[in-house]
Amino acid sequence: MSNEVRISIIDDDDQSRAALTGLMQAMGFEIEAFPSAADFLASPNFCHASCLIVDVHMPQMTGIELHSFLTRSGYDLPTILITAYPDDSARVQALRHGVVCYLAKPIDDEDLLGCVQSALQRTKPDKI
Repeated sequence: MSNEVRISIIDDDDQSRAALTGLMQAMGFEIEAFPSAADFLASPNFCHASCLIVDVHMPQMTGIELHSFLTRSGYDLPTILITAYPDDSARVQALRHGVVCYLAKPIDDEDLLGCVQSALQRTKPDKI
């Protein structure tokens, strides 16, 4: 994988964030990890992310709210939502609003990699 590909992981659960970070780094991606949507948005590099992996249920701003905020603000960052509490209606709504994937925890590594590849193809097909 190209070092130019930067994946931002946003999850308020420390263990989940660390596990996702380790997995994505083992796959060769450059990672930035954040404990909240606010921390991600405060990062000077947030708009340079190639892909987002975001927990659905977080305090202050959920993953779905973050995706909607970014879209309304003109940032087309491919987003993968993850959740320990899957909800079919939320999944359908998220996919309808442009989320690449909606995955239930525990996440299958191959499913996540497939979603990341799909997300990266949306913006930079020559980087995969």
